[in-house]
Amino acid sequence: MAFTIRDLEDLIRLLDKHPAWMEALRQRMLTRDLLESPKTLRRLSTRVGKVEKALQALTESVAALAEAQRRHYEEFAAYRAETDRRFAELAEAQRRHYEEFAAHRQEFAAYRAEADRRFAELAEAQRRHYEEFAAHRQEFLVYRAETDRRFAELREEVAAARAEAAPPPPAPPQAPRRHDQEFAAHRQEFLVYRAETDRRFAELREEIAAVRTEADRRFAELAEAVRELAEAQRRTDARLEDLRGRLRGLTYENRYRTQLHRYLRLVSAPRALSPEEWVAFLEAARDAGRLSVEEVDDLGSADVIVRGRSLQGEGEVFLVVEVSATVHPEDIERAARRAALLRRALPDAEVLAVVAGPELHPRAGAVARERGVWWLKDGRPFAPHEIPVEPPPRSGDL
Repeated sequence: MAFTIRDLEDLIRLLDKHPAWMEALRQRMLTRDLLESPKTLRRLSTRVGKVEKALQALTESVAALAEAQRRHYEEFAAYRAETDRRFAELAEAQRRHYEEFAAHRQEFAAYRAEADRRFAELAEAQRRHYEEFAAHRQEFLVYRAETDRRFAELREEVAAARAEAAPPPPAPPQAPRRHDQEFAAHRQEFLVYRAETDRRFAELREEIAAVRTEADRRFAELAEAVRELAEAQRRTDARLEDLRGRLRGLTYENRYRTQLHRYLRLVSAPRALSPEEWVAFLEAARDAGRLSVEEVDDLGSADVIVRGRSLQGEGEVFLVVEVSATVHPEDIERAARRAALLRRALPDAEVLAVVAGPELHPRAGAVARERGVWWLKDGRPFAPHEIPVEPPPRSGDL
């Protein structure tokens, strides 16, 4: 018997009167997969909604991370420009110091040449004075010998005349008186010349002493200028070394803030807290009374805060990281102190104190062991008991 349109209309009326028959009819006519497809679609829709929310959150996190990285690069570029400017200023100051030193040295060389010339002139004048004095003295000695000879001849003549003549003895001849007068005049001239020579020698000694005093003063000034230049050079070198150290420290800090794969041996899914997240967390800890204002300032100065998951389970782990080109005991003390503050603010989370850098100060190993601080070197973590007391060879940390 065929199923007609009328039969279909009767069936529809019966189903309208008896809704329970509709479910039985559906069970007979539809397969199991078709019956369960609405539930499957609803579950898929729910999961797609969750995936979309997670994707949106991931997109926002990536955007925030990109923005933070952009700001860090801008800050680093500004600091590098400032560092280059200060290096240029220091180089210019050092160039001026060298030019001033060269000018002082040239002036000193010219003054020394002038002093040597004047000393040579004074020595030549003194030599001529000595030669003139020696010539006059020789002339005087010859004249005195001649006068003594003539006095002897006159005495002999007077004695012979006295023996031949009758008393009273004749008056003495006038020649000896004339010779005495000439001798006295020459002696007086010699005394005047000697006094003049002594005076000129005294003036020469005073002039030499004045030249020597002036030379000593100029030498002292030059020595002081050289000492000041050496001190300025030392200060310049110290400032350059300090700038190099700060630049290296900022470079390493930027690496450990952006290259998060370095923390994969400590935590899984590492993420550096952005400045906004960190500020919000610190404000919440302060408002809740878990940290004081001074402790918030101290903890807020940490170089890097990393958030991740424990490698052994599902617990949350925070890393308080202090970065330095050379890890000193002071860096380890800061990391331990700030990690203790973060544990107080997050009592339910695991917090590790970490120092990161390519080099370890000789005294830092023992301090890290004592304070329970990890050392991160080139992405390789050293537990506190694994940190060598003697630091390993230097590394470029590239």
